Amino acid sequence: MQSTIRRHRELFSSVHKRPLMYLLRPDFSSGAAFVLGCHVADEAILTGFQEWLVTRVGCGSNVFWPHLVLRLTEPVGPKNPRELDSETDRRAFDALFSLLDEFLALREEHDSLRRVYRAYEEWQELRDDQGCPESGASECPVVDWPRPASIDRAGP
Repeated sequence: MQSTIRRHRELFSSVHKRPLMYLLRPDFSSGAAFVLGCHVADEAILTGFQEWLVTRVGCGSNVFWPHLVLRLTEPVGPKNPRELDSETDRRAFDALFSLLDEFLALREEHDSLRRVYRAYEEWQELRDDQGCPESGASECPVVDWPRPASIDRAGP
């Protein structure tokens, strides 16, 4: 699995740097579709990505991961990729590949999925204890999400 993760990190980095070599359009929707296709085609590379994003956002366990990336990109405003202005779309595209790289760096570490799911379970317990509605992003708890050791050493 390590080589698969490394291969995908390199592929996603290349897509981010040269999107028109891989995508019809260099936009968030095309990037997200490409990433999802990689997940479906090759060993479920995004296993745990949704849960990892939820612990960062503080809500959204009931929405598809591209919408969580949009929420991290633009906390207020449209969450539909078709409603993004060109600047926000570019930021969302960059955020997608930055988040993927961080997540996949974490996945290369020992016991990473257990750490992701443990943080997600902690988030669910906090949400249930506080009576947090799924739709209330500002009222939902954010837990310390698992981060790769290379980022932990580098600081926030």
